[in-house]
Formats: sequence, structure tokens, C-alpha cells
Amino acid sequence: MKLSKKLFSAVLAAGLVVGAASVSNATNGYYMIATGAKSLGMAGAVVANPQDASTILQNPAGIAWLKGTTFDIGGAAFSPRRKLNGHDSDSKLYVIPAAGFAMNPMGCNCGTPHFVFGVGMYGDSGMGVDFANSNLAGEQGALTKAWSNMAMMELAIGGAYRVNDQLSVGFSPVLVYQSMGLEMNFDKSRMYDQDGNSMGEGIYKLSMDSVSAYGIGFNIGAVYKINDMVQLGFVYKSKRYMQKLEWNTTPDGFMIGDDKVKMRLNMPRQVAFGINVRPIKPLKIEADVRWINYNNVMDEVDIDGMNTMKKWPFHWKNQWAFALGAEYAATDALTLRAGINYGKSPIKDKDVNSNVIAPAIVETHVAAGASYKISKNLELSFAYVHAFEHEESHKNTDPMSQMMYGPETKVKMYQDTAAVQITYNF
Repeated sequence: MKLSKKLFSAVLAAGLVVGAASVSNATNGYYMIATGAKSLGMAGAVVANPQDASTILQNPAGIAWLKGTTFDIGGAAFSPRRKLNGHDSDSKLYVIPAAGFAMNPMGCNCGTPHFVFGVGMYGDSGMGVDFANSNLAGEQGALTKAWSNMAMMELAIGGAYRVNDQLSVGFSPVLVYQSMGLEMNFDKSRMYDQDGNSMGEGIYKLSMDSVSAYGIGFNIGAVYKINDMVQLGFVYKSKRYMQKLEWNTTPDGFMIGDDKVKMRLNMPRQVAFGINVRPIKPLKIEADVRWINYNNVMDEVDIDGMNTMKKWPFHWKNQWAFALGAEYAATDALTLRAGINYGKSPIKDKDVNSNVIAPAIVETHVAAGASYKISKNLELSFAYVHAFEHEESHKNTDPMSQMMYGPETKVKMYQDTAAVQITYNF
């Protein structure tokens, strides 16, 4: 196999797989740390402490602890700042929607056995990169442009059963929408074959317009109240089984062999536990731990339609994420929130070249938020989350990596998210 063919295959692997996966709001890997302004203000520590209708996605059992009928609508402005070899991404702002509804026929947070119905639609992902510079990979590197745009939303329709004053269980089937586009440009004059011959002049443009895929999964959870001071939560989120993303292409006899390129990008399963403690009446403190099974779906992904590669290796590791949040009712109308969330990057330094399109490498998040009751039924919530800058780099020693990225590949990212939410309870 020619060196140049290996190079193009490796680059496309990085673009397709990571461009499709590593894109989201304040993130553990590519998953949001939370959905909705209230949950974001707690840095995602809400498995045992239901905040609003968004719990249908975070822990469906939680909707059985909401009072009356709750309707939430809002969104987040997400700004990820990324650098590749010192060059900024031109795309810096994304808008992520959030809406949920939960109907409790009992109209109270009480132990009388009853069912609660809920619906939630939330953006789990919405990001990409736009790196463009003739020296993006150094004076000798071939990559001159890397662009990707991806979105993922989940729609959960389910319910919870309040068994008694202490226990509720919940289940929600989940429908998933996924969209992705990719473009990468290479300077042919900086590329050569295995015999050391230049590939010529001009730009090789690899462009794949945005396409869509759909998938299914489910969430199942429980909330258990030990006493007035301690409450536990558990949720299992199944693997999301997705359709294949399918791009129309033109066979070039070099890298693309068919008129279609296809890839299935499933989403990983998750398991989370939470404990919520109320040391004094106005204060709640929660600690959560979450396991995300990235390695099952993000190790090597099958790809159809390529001449030179049948699997795309990007070698993500499973992730443990830890969240600690506090909620304080300062007055009858005002509630304050704060939290911290940490998850070690699932991407190792040695795999940074395969994850350069959208490096999901941030690890530590801090969050703050507040809710204010405008009236008996109407509440306005805000949240701000900052993910501290994290850097990963790799020394390129093999000819392919040096040709593409130069002597070293270095990626950096930090994130800011501002969210707003309106809650109406009736």
C-alpha cells in the first residue's frame, strides 16, 4: 500500500469518526455534563435530585418527584475555543435547544402510588471545528483545512411510577437524531509517495456534505429516599443503536472506491449513581459518579466504500466522570446552585492525531446557576459553566504523521456555556 494512500486513510479516519462524535456542550467526552439550566448549574450532579422535566433524559424515575405538571423550555449558548498547532478554529459559537414536559396527576410530591408521564427533547451535541491556514500543520504538513459540523438530539417519551413515599422507578425509550458534515483540504506539493516523488501541485479537497441518521435506545432509573436527609439515584442509559451515516461520493480510484461512503456511529451506554444529602433544610448537596462505555463504540469503527481502510481507529478509552453540586434555597423565590465536574479525557496523547478534527479533551468544569420565581407558577433559571483549558500533544516520528502534522501535533481546548430556562408549573 502506498504511503500517500495510508496517509489519506488515516486523515479521513480522524475526520469522520471524531468530527462526528466529539461535538457537544460542556462535555464529558462528547456527552453534555447535563441538560437544562438547572442541571447545568449543578454541574450535572442531579441523578438523585430531580430538578425539572429534563430528568426524563437524566433519570426518568425523577419525574415522579416533581409537583404538578411541569413545562420547561430553554437553550444554551456554547463557545468551545480550540487550537490546532497554535491556530484557532473560526467556529466559536453554537446554540443548543432544550424542552421538556412532565405531567403528575397527583399534583404533589407525595407517596401515593401513581404514574407520571414525561417528554423531553434536548440537544446532546452541537459543535465542530473550522481550522484553515496554509501552515495549519507547519511548513511541511499537508493539511490546510479541517472543517466539521455535527449535531445530535435525543427525544425521550416515557414515564415513572411512584411506588410509595420512598421509591420511584422510571423508563423512557429514546429516539436519536444525528447529523454530520466534513471537509478536509491537503496541499499536494507537500505530499509524496513511497518513492519520494511529489504528488504535484494544487489542493486535494475531501468534502462530505451534512447527512443524517436516526437511532434508538432507552433509559431506566430509580430514586430512593432513605430519610428526609438522604436520597439515592441510579440510571442506566443503553447503547444508542444508529443507522449508518451515508455520503454520496465520486470514486477516484485512489482512496474512495464506491459511489457511497457509509459509517455507523453508535452512542455508548452509561451507568450513573448519585447520593443527595440535605444537612439543613435549605441546602442540598449531591455527589454523582458516571461510567461511559466509549471503548465499545469509539475504539475502531467500520467504514464501507474506502479502498484502503475498513476500520477507523481512534481508540477512545472508557471514562469515569465525577460531579459534585450544591443547591441552596436563599429565599422562597431565589435558589442558588454551584458545582464541579471532572472526567479524564478519553483520548490519549498517542492518539491525538486521530482526534484533531474535534478534540474532546476538556476534563474539569465549574458551574454556577440560579433560579428565581417570578410568580407562583413561573420560574426563570440561569447557568454558566466553564471548562478549563486542557492540552494534549504527540511527537510525530513516523513519515506519515510528519508529512501530515509536522514534528509535533498539539491541540488545546477550553469551553464556556451560558444557559437560560423558563419553567412553568401548573
